[in-house]
Amino acid sequence: MTVHLVGVGPGPADLLTVRATRLIARCGTCLYDGEIPREVLALCPALSRSVDTTGVPAEDVHAEIRSAHQRGDLVVVLFPGDPASHPARDELTRALTADEIPWDLVPGVSGVPGVAHGVPGFPGAAPELPTTGPEATSAGRPTAVAPPAPPQPPAPLATASRPARASMPTAEPGRILVLGGTGEARRLADLMVTAGLDVVTALAGKVARPRLPRGQVRTGGFGGAEGLAHWLRQHDVSVVIDATDPFATEISASAIRAVAETGAPLLRVHRPPWSPEEGDDWIRVPDMTSAARVVEGRFRRPMLTVGKQGPAAFAGDTGGSYLIRCAEPPTGPLPHRYLLMLGRGPFTDESERAIMSRHRIDALVSRNSGGEASAAKLRAARDLRIPVVMVDRPAGSGDAPRSADTLYSVDTLRSDEILHSESLHSVDTVYSVDDAARWLVERFGSR
Repeated sequence: MTVHLVGVGPGPADLLTVRATRLIARCGTCLYDGEIPREVLALCPALSRSVDTTGVPAEDVHAEIRSAHQRGDLVVVLFPGDPASHPARDELTRALTADEIPWDLVPGVSGVPGVAHGVPGFPGAAPELPTTGPEATSAGRPTAVAPPAPPQPPAPLATASRPARASMPTAEPGRILVLGGTGEARRLADLMVTAGLDVVTALAGKVARPRLPRGQVRTGGFGGAEGLAHWLRQHDVSVVIDATDPFATEISASAIRAVAETGAPLLRVHRPPWSPEEGDDWIRVPDMTSAARVVEGRFRRPMLTVGKQGPAAFAGDTGGSYLIRCAEPPTGPLPHRYLLMLGRGPFTDESERAIMSRHRIDALVSRNSGGEASAAKLRAARDLRIPVVMVDRPAGSGDAPRSADTLYSVDTLRSDEILHSESLHSVDTVYSVDDAARWLVERFGSR
């Protein structure tokens, strides 16, 4: 089935059926009218297409569903109560059947005792009808439709499979601290502020003109793990979300120690690293010092995209002519010959190719920070057959093999200090902003 007509029952998100919750959390397109509670709509993935159909002509609704079906989206159409008793159900299912679009009904949980939405035997109930639409066989003929199953008792709220987690949200989120400085942190803060949550984003203060997220912002360090733990207690923080850069291992290690002392849950939003693709010529090195040794004497016109502190490792090279691109002026010593280009991404493939061609770049030096915002330089280097000196992430940054359908995992981030103290703390890790939003909804419910 690609189109699911989902009943939301009496309204609260924790009264949705298991199947309804799972479908809403996976949908690519969601259609609803103004009667659907916001906490139910908050279960939709952050990047899904949501369409309010209040007052929209039926033919436009049908066209929207057809377009989503052609895109391959999983489509949910949300109905108050139970879709079997909704007046728009018949016309919609006839249109879907005529278009040969598979559909099914997902009943909602009944409301107050003595009142049911479309359940036979109650006043105002809709007649019994098939609960699935036809699916075309290989010969193009519809298959037989089974009679509807008898009504089932309400099912509990669905939760994804993960260790030691309650089956339904039971607590208020309270204040949430986001360790930020990345695009993922800004997008997540925007989602949470829109949902009415109390969010504070902490920035390290190393960037003079940072892109500020929505919500409260705190700038500057905490004074290590002890200082962070004190701040968490002082400000009654109930959740810590580490959405820092993959190379910011010091603050990540401090976060693990701090939540181990305070008991607050910790979520890591871990941006997956880049991997070489066909046509890439990568020279992988473990750190910036190794990158400088590879570049010196081997390449004449390297391009450095390693942040404002990275170029200092190349200061001893007297032979190369460097193009250094940073968002802000670099700190520390610099190579003997260099051209500084200040710019903040994201950049396009075309602009990256133009820069590399214009400056006759023969090697690109980059940290494996991952993400799409700065991936254009890698595609440009691939197109121009320019080698890439790729600095791997530090050991213990949280990278771990994972399957494509993994929602989140439990990783253990390690630092020398943590290993020495033999105090290890498990971290819930997700790999996208969408999955972080689902983690929050599962733990605290939607808002």
